[in-house]
Formats: sequence, structure tokens, C-alpha cells
Amino acid sequence: WGTYRPHVYFGMKTRSPRAVVTGLMWLQHGGSLRHTSEQNDGVARYGWLMHDGENFGVQEIRDEGLVLRTEFVKQPGGDHGGDWSWRVTVKTEGKGPAPLLSLFFYVATDGQGTLRPVLENGTRLAAVAGTA
Repeated sequence: WGTYRPHVYFGMKTRSPRAVVTGLMWLQHGGSLRHTSEQNDGVARYGWLMHDGENFGVQEIRDEGLVLRTEFVKQPGGDHGGDWSWRVTVKTEGKGPAPLLSLFFYVATDGQGTLRPVLENGTRLAAVAGTA
């Protein structure tokens, strides 16, 4: 797993020919869906503040009065490259009411394959299982 997903604000991908990809999208009420990095899309600035290229990273994205902070940490090991965790925090810049914001986390195959949700108590996403 690594954060080498060009053209998206934040995402991870397995290091394999039949990859599984994950990513983050967000939407402010009345605004545009943010996912891919496009010129002139209104995002003021984004980039890694810290990143060791493999095991951890901290990124900041400034978008129309919001500061999104993405953090990931990876623990190597096991048969599939290890475990990883994300944390996404959002703060508002300036005064006034906080805007209505939706965050979307996704998991997909980068080609053929099947993924399915594994639910806990019928409602809580516990894992994603399948093959890529």
C-alpha cells in the first residue's frame, strides 16, 4: 500500500498489477465535488507536510474556507503488505457558521475484480472483502 495515486487529492493503492484503490472525495453544499486535482478548480493549495514515502504522511488541503488534514500510518507485515489507517480532520477558516460538508471514502478495484462490504451488526462497515 502507498499514496502513489497521481491526479487525486488523497488516495492509496496496492503495489500490484491488479490493484485495489481507496480515496477521499468531499462536497461543500452548493460547491463542486472534489476528487481529482484539476487546474482552476478553486482549491487554494494542497500538499504533503510530512511523508516518508512509505509508512506515514500528513497532508493539508485548503479549499474555500476549509482546511482538510489527511494523515495515514502504515504498519508493515503479514502476507498482504501490512495494515494502514487514515484520519481526516476538517477545520473552518474564518468566522461564521460551519458549511455543510460531506466526506466520501471509497474502495474500488483498478480493473477487474469483485469487492463486497462486510457488515457488523447488519449496519456498520467492518471490512471490505474480495479479489482484485
